[in-house]
Amino acid sequence: MLLIAGTVKAFTLPWLRMAYFPFIASLTAFYGVKTVIVLSLLIPFLELSNFFNGEKLFEEIAFLISLIATASISSLVITALRKKKNIVETSLKIIKEKAQNIDSETEIESFSDEEVLSHYLASVRKSDEEIKELLMVAKNAVFADSVHFFMSAGGDLRLRCSTEESGNIIPSTGGIINLCMKEKKPVIVSDISEKKLEVGYLKRDKVSSLLAVPVIDGDFPLGVLTADSTRFHAFNDADNTTIQMFSKQLLRILQRERISPLIHRSHASLKILLEESSKLLSSLNIDFIAQRLTEGAYRLAPSAVVLFITKGKEFEMVHQIGLPSPGKKLFSMKGTSLDILVKNKEPLYLSDVRDYRSPVMPFKTDTIGSVFALPLLYENELIGILAVLSEKKNAFNSHQTNLLKVLGNQASTSIANARFHEEIERLAITDGLTGLFNYRHFQERLLQEFSRFDRFSEPLSMLIIDLDYFKKINDTYGHPVGDTVLKGVADIIKTTIRNIDIPARYGGEEFAVILIGTDANGAKNMAERLRQAVMNTSFSAGGNTFKVTISIGISTFPYHDVTTKEELIEKADQAMYYAKREGRNRSILWDGVKG
Repeated sequence: MLLIAGTVKAFTLPWLRMAYFPFIASLTAFYGVKTVIVLSLLIPFLELSNFFNGEKLFEEIAFLISLIATASISSLVITALRKKKNIVETSLKIIKEKAQNIDSETEIESFSDEEVLSHYLASVRKSDEEIKELLMVAKNAVFADSVHFFMSAGGDLRLRCSTEESGNIIPSTGGIINLCMKEKKPVIVSDISEKKLEVGYLKRDKVSSLLAVPVIDGDFPLGVLTADSTRFHAFNDADNTTIQMFSKQLLRILQRERISPLIHRSHASLKILLEESSKLLSSLNIDFIAQRLTEGAYRLAPSAVVLFITKGKEFEMVHQIGLPSPGKKLFSMKGTSLDILVKNKEPLYLSDVRDYRSPVMPFKTDTIGSVFALPLLYENELIGILAVLSEKKNAFNSHQTNLLKVLGNQASTSIANARFHEEIERLAITDGLTGLFNYRHFQERLLQEFSRFDRFSEPLSMLIIDLDYFKKINDTYGHPVGDTVLKGVADIIKTTIRNIDIPARYGGEEFAVILIGTDANGAKNMAERLRQAVMNTSFSAGGNTFKVTISIGISTFPYHDVTTKEELIEKADQAMYYAKREGRNRSILWDGVKG
């Protein structure tokens, strides 16, 4: 500062005073905001003559205020950058700890901090997109107002991703989500606003119900996944189970995020491994993953390749390269060499199988000389088998088998993700209690069937089914028994109708069935079969046995004055209420109501 002031005086260069601003800004990198502001206040004393000059007093005050503002803003920016740096360093530390536990057989090289950090930040950006999509699906699955993921960083929870717009969610200390993190247990709270509880974050809209689930890797909590709503009692145990499933999927994304930067090598075979691994991550379709896995294995070890996926106690061959078609898809591994792999869940390398008396594979392989088979495991569960077969003896070296193991591990995660995605799609269209389609999917399918009519002109019938005196069942035996009755009736509906028909829980104790290609007579026959099946089924509670009945309304398109899907539902609904008024336990066609 003395040098700048002396130069200004000696050479009469008032414009040089602007050098104070970059000088003060540079000090914020080394000192705190208080120290920098005190130094800024000393500058006017270096030029007292200007400060006490009446003509320049206003100019000097403005200069001093600008200088202090520069110091404050620079300090705030530097502080924010330091916090971001701490978050990245914490995440980097976790990555390094994870890397130390990787089996040395995979021969993954170590990297400098700068290179690992660069790859890590790139993977974080890709993961954020996946996490955002996952949160949007979770929001729709549990009918929440918003869903957020808070990640642990230095002992605090920081918002990583949210379905809300940026800036709408502000984490705070303490609260329910921090308790969830600390105790590593899910939390459901339904009356937050009444009890004036602290959620752990600030939001523009009030939060009345909160569901928080910890995201845990082993015993180490990584963060908290939360769903909130302005409605009271918005979440139940089924929603808790659903959000826990999403937390497991989130954990898979985070695990992949940490490990993916470490599979970067310059060796040609590892470049292939990287390419094929990235292909496995590009889809949630099992057939696509199977094709990419077998092609990747072929590039690493050019031989015949076959991939099996578990299907119950059997194995389905979903893709193969270099083998004639065996003529079927499902196989049992009993009596084959692969049965050892199924039991032990360990890789199997048979260097010479030409003289084996027992079959190596569950289909004929006369020209095979050696086999390397890899179990595809996820959380110690066998989900598939990758087998590489060569006509040569001792065809595979340790480097190839190690690369295949790494590729197989990645494929296991991708297949598990694909299966999880299929389950999520099923949950999104299914009623959690009965297993039937939910109301939203029912409406979508009904619209599709009306669209098909323009092309195929097949009749379409609707059944609206309502349980008789269901409130009395709940009042007498309790809601758990009522839920059991709903499940039982839903099972009867599923087993009685055809595979092409579309059953749904319409709401409360009401069900609906879309009967494809069915006229009024066929719909009446189906309704009677359902009514009698329910009437003949016994339920028990507290040592008592009881039966239930149903009332069914029927409408048909194009018939019964129906021209739209709304009219089809309305006519069936009115027919159902007519059946109620006529004494219940009966099925009524709409044309029996019109008079």
